[in-house]
Amino acid sequence: MRFATETLGAVASLALLTSCGVVGGERPSPPLSTVAAAPETVTDGQVILGSPFTENGVTYTPQDNPLYDDVGYAGVIAADRVGKSTENGETYNASSISAAHRTLPVPSYVEVTALDSGRTILVRVNDRGPVAKDNVIQLSQGAVEQLGLNSAAPAAVRVRRVNPPEQEKAVLRSGARATERIETPDQLLRVLRNKIAKPPVLTAAADDSAAVKPATPPVKTAKATVPAKKAPAAKKDSASAKPAEPAKEKAKAPATGGYIVQIAALSSRARADALAAKVGGSVSTLPNSGLFRVRLGPFASKSEADQKLASLQKNGYPAARLYRE
Repeated sequence: MRFATETLGAVASLALLTSCGVVGGERPSPPLSTVAAAPETVTDGQVILGSPFTENGVTYTPQDNPLYDDVGYAGVIAADRVGKSTENGETYNASSISAAHRTLPVPSYVEVTALDSGRTILVRVNDRGPVAKDNVIQLSQGAVEQLGLNSAAPAAVRVRRVNPPEQEKAVLRSGARATERIETPDQLLRVLRNKIAKPPVLTAAADDSAAVKPATPPVKTAKATVPAKKAPAAKKDSASAKPAEPAKEKAKAPATGGYIVQIAALSSRARADALAAKVGGSVSTLPNSGLFRVRLGPFASKSEADQKLASLQKNGYPAARLYRE
């Protein structure tokens, strides 16, 4: 009886020790899913410029321009870029306040201002882009949200190169947001908006009527006014009766008036000429701005212009806009 009791106790002790050993053995080895990956170390140590490259028929030369200051449209970096490498070898994080630019050093820092609100934020450029043809910069989803933009459509922005304090650089490198800048004054915003042809439609159309319209409609109108004055004398003379035919063209003039599709307003004449040649448009200068507008038209009807606008926006020109003369 004593032997049985001792044996039973030994077995129980062995079972207890075995169970404790199993539990104790599992604790140091948690599931792999609970092991946090080491955070990526992001630095500004390696600055990349790169060689000139050609995109959509336009050649871009990366350069270290500390005075870079431009206006245009901003797009959003595609969601499928998440987790992929940027130009300087970092892993793209959509929530970071970052951007892609065609020519600025990688990395570098810019202030981006939303021209509809004046809101300005600090952004770190760490990739090449934009992919969209006529955007001047492409922002991460985090930057779009901080700037208060609608990610579904290109937004008018100002992009200005800056050299912020090291503390702010470190904040952006960590993936956090730097403190927002002072909002841009309304007077300056109006000037900047004018540079990308985003003022009221009538103003833009009035500026362009003299520059863009060495086209057919004004010429026809001028010819129509000359025979119109001679028309009363046409009844007396067989020779003067011929100008009555140009008078018929005068009736067509109102149909030629109307609608212009603007594809882009660019700061480079070479880029504007290349784009105009590609789409079959013309280039005009926006007065006192240093910008060159690429336009198609005029179109006789709004429906015709709308069709062209929709086609352009669908085929890589989301910033295209419709104006009426």
